[in-house]
Amino acid sequence: MRTPRTSIIMPVYNTANTVINAIQSVRSQTDPNFELLIMIDGSPDDSADIITDYHKKNPDTRIHIFNNPENKGVSAVRNQGLNAARGDWITFIDSDDEYHPEFLEKLHEAARTHDADIAVCGHTIRHSDGTEVHRAKVTPGVHEGEDIAIEFLEDRYTGFMCDKIFRAQLFDGVRFAEDIHRAEDALVVFACCMKAKRLVGITDHLYTYRMEQGGLTWGRITPVEESIRHTDYMRRVAGDLLKTPRGKNAFAASTSVTFLNNAQQALLAGGSDAPGVIAACRKQLSWG
Repeated sequence: MRTPRTSIIMPVYNTANTVINAIQSVRSQTDPNFELLIMIDGSPDDSADIITDYHKKNPDTRIHIFNNPENKGVSAVRNQGLNAARGDWITFIDSDDEYHPEFLEKLHEAARTHDADIAVCGHTIRHSDGTEVHRAKVTPGVHEGEDIAIEFLEDRYTGFMCDKIFRAQLFDGVRFAEDIHRAEDALVVFACCMKAKRLVGITDHLYTYRMEQGGLTWGRITPVEESIRHTDYMRRVAGDLLKTPRGKNAFAASTSVTFLNNAQQALLAGGSDAPGVIAACRKQLSWG
């Protein structure tokens, strides 16, 4: 069997109501040269049965289902997908989101035209009340060398995996940290940005991200120790980039945002733990 151009990795957990729509958005791609790796993560609902039944009724040799009986977390099953992927390119989709039909075609065209290792597009945020907001958090055009990683630290790209395609070689030695449960995407995006020679951005809104109230990001308070591990991981990946004035400043800004977001979670969630979390985050920030 020939190697597909793109391996698409889809973790599935408790999304029985949306996962078929996500699968169909992949199958509707105008670029059909892909494999879809569906990584069921011990989901407590009937997602596995729904996916299996759908696949029996709609057989597609490009789809491969991994039904893990035990819940190991999104990072673990994404790593499992990376280990199984055969494509020259890697991308991701969440099982409650969807692709625009030209997601793969337009990103591959941009990457091919500019010989880029990463291609980034805009996305649409769909709120639970049905309203949508279009966002293109990328400067269109080509970005090269250390500018790619520095601009990521400066928050000029999203930390999402799902609005990007990556050359598969960027994942050599790069995997998701399974002890990080918030912004785990950003760690891997940054590691890939550090290895990429060229990134291209387009402003087309090709990915729809569903944002539910009370979701994981703002529905729980991240332990400050986890944010410290996150920052330490980023520091190790950054390496010599931190020896340059611009790299050092960008990393300081990124670190500040990490702990400000952590404190914001506590402010929004409230509860008896919130004051301690806010105080601990404040200790991680200095004028320096």
